[in-house]
Amino acid sequence: MRIRELHFVFLLAFVLSCGSFAGTHEFANMAVLLVKGYFKNYVSRSPSLEECVYFLNSRGVCFSLFDVMDSDAVVTPEEFARVVGQSTLLFLGEAEIESGCVEMPSGAESWVDYCLLNDVDSMLMYKSFRQRLVKGALPEVERFFGR
Repeated sequence: MRIRELHFVFLLAFVLSCGSFAGTHEFANMAVLLVKGYFKNYVSRSPSLEECVYFLNSRGVCFSLFDVMDSDAVVTPEEFARVVGQSTLLFLGEAEIESGCVEMPSGAESWVDYCLLNDVDSMLMYKSFRQRLVKGALPEVERFFGR
């Protein structure tokens, strides 16, 4: 097991031991939806939450473990635009990674701007994401948190 993977496992164990997880886990759901939507050809047929977060982080679409584990952390339109923008740059082969994360290209003042300038309707996707959350957590998220 590589050091980064080992670090992830230890951090995950620590966070799991710290409290209750009764909320919506929006970042966890976003990670699973992103992988199953954009990257389904690059992961197993039924990836776990852990696989989704690891896959994204290892390619520069950065997810904070604390956000993923925080049952009350809310995904904002800006955060959503960031992961969609980072994913788009990966697919275009234009991703520049610095400090482990896909960097926002020069010329865009925010990830929302980047999406607008590149005809990526992150707001429509964000609204669909919010509507999907109303139905509850995805099975992968439920399984991870033992519900």
